[in-house]
Amino acid sequence: MRPPTEARKENGFTLSEVMITVVIVGILSAVALPNYFRQVQRTKQSEASATLAQIQTIVATYIDEYNLTPTGWKDLSDITAIMTTSGPADLASFESIILPGGNYTVSGTTSGDDNNYFEFTATPVSTDEETLKYNVMACIDLENGASDLKQGNRDSANKKIESTDLVCQGGS
Repeated sequence: MRPPTEARKENGFTLSEVMITVVIVGILSAVALPNYFRQVQRTKQSEASATLAQIQTIVATYIDEYNLTPTGWKDLSDITAIMTTSGPADLASFESIILPGGNYTVSGTTSGDDNNYFEFTATPVSTDEETLKYNVMACIDLENGASDLKQGNRDSANKKIESTDLVCQGGS
């Protein structure tokens, strides 16, 4: 038995100390998590952006090599493999393909005299409205040598990139 004069030691935390700690952790999480998710999306967007830059180069290389305009992913894969989730892209057109990782789809269009203007769009697979703002668009005009690449929600004021934001073609 203890003598009555000895001070009693208490182990553990009081309820108010635990509540204050939980509140502080909650506030820090509320600030940090949205920034973390935004950074994850930007990383995925950077990967799609690098792929579109590579595609622009491949288009120019294809025309230099074959003196023909490519008509689809299969043509571009003759120069360098355009990878998808199921292997190299082999479509005869520029219809939508899914990039490795499954985060973005890429499609392309051609226009202009002799189809010398190419425009490629990388769109997030997610249908979340905020995530869709992280699209990427690229163009290359082989007639005047211009090319452009823009990232949604970075190169624009918190919005999705549109064709009109690209500056490749004088009339587009």
